[in-house]
Amino acid sequence: MKKFLVFAGSFTLVFVVLHVLSGMLLTMFYTPSIQWEEVSSLQSQVVFGKTSFMPTFVISFVALVMAFGSSKLIDKKAVH
Repeated sequence: MKKFLVFAGSFTLVFVVLHVLSGMLLTMFYTPSIQWEEVSSLQSQVVFGKTSFMPTFVISFVALVMAFGSSKLIDKKAVH
């Protein structure tokens, strides 16, 4: 049970940290595309675009690998 809790906790922590970091990077490098000719008539609706599950899948896989490695490392240190 302890191994599962260590794995679940480390997975959750790594997953949240990776999502926060990717959100910060996406925000930092975002450049809006405003056409200055249409500034006088701004739209009242916002279109967010399409979403993809692939970035979340990749972040989840990286978090899974890191959590597995850290739980094995913690178990190895606990044995010695």
